[in-house]
Amino acid sequence: MVTQDTTVTWNHQVVPGYFRMGLLCDTGFDSAKPGQFVMVRIGTENSPLLRRPFSLFGLIREKRRATGIEILYKVVGKGTELLSCCKEGDRLSVIGPLGNTFSISDSCRRLILVAGGVGVPPIRFLATSLLENESRPDICRVFIGGRSKEDLACITEFDLPGFMLEVSTDDGSLGHHGLVTRSLEKSLDKDPADLICACGPEGMLKAVSSIAAGRNISCMVSIEAMMACGMGACLGCAVRIVDDKVHYRHVCVDGPVFDAQRLVW
Repeated sequence: MVTQDTTVTWNHQVVPGYFRMGLLCDTGFDSAKPGQFVMVRIGTENSPLLRRPFSLFGLIREKRRATGIEILYKVVGKGTELLSCCKEGDRLSVIGPLGNTFSISDSCRRLILVAGGVGVPPIRFLATSLLENESRPDICRVFIGGRSKEDLACITEFDLPGFMLEVSTDDGSLGHHGLVTRSLEKSLDKDPADLICACGPEGMLKAVSSIAAGRNISCMVSIEAMMACGMGACLGCAVRIVDDKVHYRHVCVDGPVFDAQRLVW
């Protein structure tokens, strides 16, 4: 983990309200993994006061060395609105990489990836990282959902060798008409899976967790949470975990990736 000033190399709107940003970094991201995130300072030193967390969408590489990172974000408030106004050459302070990662064993032969809305970044990073793994799963199915086609950002990024993509929208404007979890269930009724990895809204993750548990499938979820520090100091991103008893863990330092069956939804 390092704190450094980065340079904006691009900041493009990909669908209404969603932006894809590239940031050049001096060091620190060669070992970054899918699921990890960064804390970005936006604006002046004190406005907004707090940094914002963003999952890594991918790495920018030059001769196999990580020279930068990509993030994908949705404009939802003052901070992300300011971020959307950044231009090439602007400087942003970044802390990262932070958090833990998805872990896929060599024994996993049938993998399912599920993303909803702004949950696409870690799932895309995971998908592209798998291409570099000679022992990657034989079957990789990707399910992406949104309220409408305007909420489906960068889905063409999953047009990858050996990956099968299914898209769902609540209003039927693109892909299957209905919840992404319904498409997931229909697929699992036909073809089993060894592992499900998911990121998205809490309601979607809870449903995915229930589907996985009902079919005795391992499931890892990346939790989205508001964070003030990203390093466990503020204690503001607590989630409940159960093993022999219920206790609390923090998304920033113990996550953001958790075993779905250990979370108290």
